[in-house]
Amino acid sequence: MSAGRDGAVGVEELLSRAQIIELGAKYCVGIDRGDQTTFLSIWHPEGEYIIGSRRGRFCGLSELSQAITFVQQSYQSTHHWTTNHIVRLLDGERAEGSSDSFAICVGHDGLPSLVSASYEDQYLRLDGEWRIRTRIVRRWFVSEPMNLALLRPARIREE
Repeated sequence: MSAGRDGAVGVEELLSRAQIIELGAKYCVGIDRGDQTTFLSIWHPEGEYIIGSRRGRFCGLSELSQAITFVQQSYQSTHHWTTNHIVRLLDGERAEGSSDSFAICVGHDGLPSLVSASYEDQYLRLDGEWRIRTRIVRRWFVSEPMNLALLRPARIREE
């Protein structure tokens, strides 16, 4: 984070960082809940999402709208957590960032796999709002599906 002459970080910089980090949370919500509106809201209209193969490349909003279906064809459900988000503001309109992700992905056979990945992002500001211009997903590992019981916690009674 850059500081001004008095050592203070500008409010605009803090707001930019908060908006950019929230894009990571909205990515997880959009993918995990199949929420197309939330998922598409994070992308620049010329956004590019690269998951590591030709079948996993989506460019522009019309292709990006197919990304959730791509994930749903691979898994019955996903549960992502993104952490270690580092943001580098390049100027008032451009930024880059990186973060790590851990996910439990349940296959159509009901068996979960563990997935670890990192995201390398480029961000652009569009009409005052930050958007992802490019996201490159680098998977570190995908475990074999495992016979692991995923128990749902009991609901807490309302009193």
